[in-house]
Amino acid sequence: LPAFHAQYPDIQLDMGVSDRIVDLIGDNVDCVVRGGVLANPSLIARRVGALQLGAYAAPAYLERSGAPAHPRALENTHHRIVGFLWSRNGKTFPYAMHRDGESVSVQGRYVFAVDDGNAYLAAGLAGLGVLWLPDYMARDHLARGELTPLFEDWRFDPMPLYVAYAPHRHVSAKLRVFIDWIAALM
Repeated sequence: LPAFHAQYPDIQLDMGVSDRIVDLIGDNVDCVVRGGVLANPSLIARRVGALQLGAYAAPAYLERSGAPAHPRALENTHHRIVGFLWSRNGKTFPYAMHRDGESVSVQGRYVFAVDDGNAYLAAGLAGLGVLWLPDYMARDHLARGELTPLFEDWRFDPMPLYVAYAPHRHVSAKLRVFIDWIAALM
């Protein structure tokens, strides 16, 4: 954002940061950045990237529960995940993973679930279970030894990332440069 502001010092940004689904019209929002499948097909969306995911756990969790040897161990054993409740339906959803021609879809079992990304990360760092995180969110915690990667020989389906806006909303020059900036950044 400092680089954007340096390039466009006269554009004022009002940014809300939340995991809830924003009503673009009702909340008078110009655009949103959303990860995952877009639930509203009427939105005009520009795909700006894909988030690479990984599975991680805090050392406290691994000391208590051990490291799961296979992703399926998160389903029907003592292992737990931190659940993320998606605002569209209030439920967790499975993560698809692939390795050497083997594919699994892991839902995981949880004792704690949240609907906010910051709370989700905090719960995982506190040792409440295994997390699925975008690599950029895990990077600093890995460097500090606060998280340990799991299933490193497995690959996750990347999460698409979009900038979206309402179809009848006028795309001003200010909004256009912001959308272009996010696309270039990602």
